[in-house]
Amino acid sequence: MLENLRFYIVFLALLSGICGLIFWHKLPNSKAKLFLLSIWFSVFTEIVGKYFTLWTGLLNYYVFNFYILVMFFIYIVLIKSLLKKIVHRNIASFLMLIYIVFYILNYFFFQNEFGQIFTNSYAVGVISIVILSFLYLFELFSSNLVLDYSKSIFFWFILGILIFYVPYLPFMLSLDWFLIDYNSSVYDLIIFFLNLLMNFCFSIGFICSEKKYNY
Repeated sequence: MLENLRFYIVFLALLSGICGLIFWHKLPNSKAKLFLLSIWFSVFTEIVGKYFTLWTGLLNYYVFNFYILVMFFIYIVLIKSLLKKIVHRNIASFLMLIYIVFYILNYFFFQNEFGQIFTNSYAVGVISIVILSFLYLFELFSSNLVLDYSKSIFFWFILGILIFYVPYLPFMLSLDWFLIDYNSSVYDLIIFFLNLLMNFCFSIGFICSEKKYNY
């Protein structure tokens, strides 16, 4: 069973994506719909990634490196759209520029070998969205919406990505830098558990949020 856990992740994303479609009427604008799109993009990537080598004979690192570029770009754009303060939005724009430039430089000069995940770019992407997520939470809990924060789908989106990425990044880097030994069963179990928590938050957001708080 453990060897199949990583593929079961796609079903977690699929369930939260279906949940989003069921409660589509609660998604009033492009920001909310972009959140749902990011979930379905994850589903698509997991499926393509699993069969990419079988279909093409190439390593599936190409798929996941492209996923890293697109997904973090989507996250930064989405969180930027949630920020109200100009200085925070400027920080988001700066981090987006840094991320794109770093991804390009990393591709050409650092992790330019075939057959590896762009962990450097992944780390920069995670740090960027964590910074922006805390800026969003600071604005949220400083606003008059603080008493109704749980009614916003964006709160659950932010909570979900923080629950996944904050613990996963140091774990991934520890493996990449050989600080801990790689064990596929432990790795798959951790990835599955973090995805379970993240997609649970996403699903709760679709179910419990109210449309008027999702603008």
